[in-house]
Amino acid sequence: MGKSKGIDIGYNPESGEFEYNNIDDAYQYEEWKKSKEYVDMVNEEFSRHKPKYSEVDIDNAISNGFKSLVVTSEEVGIDVYEKLFRQHFNEALNGI
Repeated sequence: MGKSKGIDIGYNPESGEFEYNNIDDAYQYEEWKKSKEYVDMVNEEFSRHKPKYSEVDIDNAISNGFKSLVVTSEEVGIDVYEKLFRQHFNEALNGI
């Protein structure tokens, strides 16, 4: 098995392929987990999965969306009615 700068490259006769094993990978991974970059990445992932709106905000937006509609789905069709509702719902959530 050849060795160069912490990298092991060897031929595995069972698989018939050359294999690459970096001895330093585990150490570098542990050091990265202790770094500020790792903490920032984890915090960013948490913030991406945190709800943007509370249940109360969503309930209020639904109520306001329905109150804002002055036509029925029978008058304009379900597709148009859905688009109008979505518009009013988003406006209520975003405070427009």
